[in-house]
Order: sequence, then C-alpha cells, then structure tokens
Amino acid sequence: QVLPRALEFAEILKNNGPRAMAEVKNLVRYVVGHERDEALMAQTAGHIARVRASSEGREGLAAFLEKRTPNWVRK
Repeated sequence: QVLPRALEFAEILKNNGPRAMAEVKNLVRYVVGHERDEALMAQTAGHIARVRASSEGREGLAAFLEKRTPNWVRK
C-alpha cells in the first residue's frame, strides 16, 4: 500500500525542475535545524521567491501558462 503511493509521488516529483528540487532539499535541511519563527518564515519566503525568479522558475511558469511541458522534462 505504501509502495504504490511512493511511486505515484516519485512520478510527480520527477517532472519538477532539477534546480528547484535541489533547492527544496537544501531548504528542508536548513529548516529542520532551526526554530520556526518569523525570521525563518521570512528567510524561507525569500528563498522561494529567488527560485521562482530564476530562469528555471520562469520557464516553469511559462510552460504552465502555455499548457506545455517545461524544457527540462524528458520526453
């Protein structure tokens, strides 16, 4: 029961931007070691904003709006 759900989740994750996935891993590692407070939330929001503003983030948004596959997804 867990394996099919994990494979389903992995299928979703594999289509995410490679830089974004690396940044998420780094962010999770960072957040785990810090107290959840306003400063952490602000830093996290800033980090996410930088990733969204990156070329990969812009490509992802453009692909979504244009209803096409982003350029990093293998066909």
